[in-house]
Amino acid sequence: MRFVAYYFHYSRSTKTIHMRKILLPLAFACLAAVACNNQASRNAQDTLSGEDTGMTKDMAQDVNKETFENDSVRGATNNISKAAEDGLYEVKLLSDGQAKTTNAAIKKMAAHMLKAHEKLNKELAELTAKKGITIPTVLEDSKIRDIQQITDKTGTDFDKAFVDELVDKHEKAINLFENTANDATDPDIKQLFTKAIPELKEHLTMAKKEQEKLKK
Repeated sequence: MRFVAYYFHYSRSTKTIHMRKILLPLAFACLAAVACNNQASRNAQDTLSGEDTGMTKDMAQDVNKETFENDSVRGATNNISKAAEDGLYEVKLLSDGQAKTTNAAIKKMAAHMLKAHEKLNKELAELTAKKGITIPTVLEDSKIRDIQQITDKTGTDFDKAFVDELVDKHEKAINLFENTANDATDPDIKQLFTKAIPELKEHLTMAKKEQEKLKK
């Protein structure tokens, strides 16, 4: 009887150990799967909430360098990615400036320019997607800091800094768009950049007008 009892106890213990050997790895596997799912969920939420790192100008140019072998095409894509970055900068600057200024004329001007630049950014994004050209989707931290230095100002000091920046950026944008339009071999790219120049010049005239007012 002692033997039978011992055998029964031993068999139960052996089965328990065996079951633990099976169940423990399964438990760890389940925990790992849950952790992976949670991480994937967090990654998706980060992307949807705009916390994803995105594509900066330098990153976009590196991608285009690998995509396009021809040096002249690479040069064109560099100009295009620079124009896209400038567009992102203009939209943020104008959006922040419109919200910050208390000057009615400057607020109206900023709203007008903002609408135009958002439209241009959309057209450029759609065209480059068709052409397989990668463009930036976010600003580099240094660019955001540049805007922050302007928006940290108040009153007339802000208005002057804001309008001065608009003048400077539009002068550079016109030069970039003219060069890109002249050098472009793709007719669609040439058309888009050529079409945008008159409106950029109009914006420059508007900004210079407000700049002169602030000097008085």
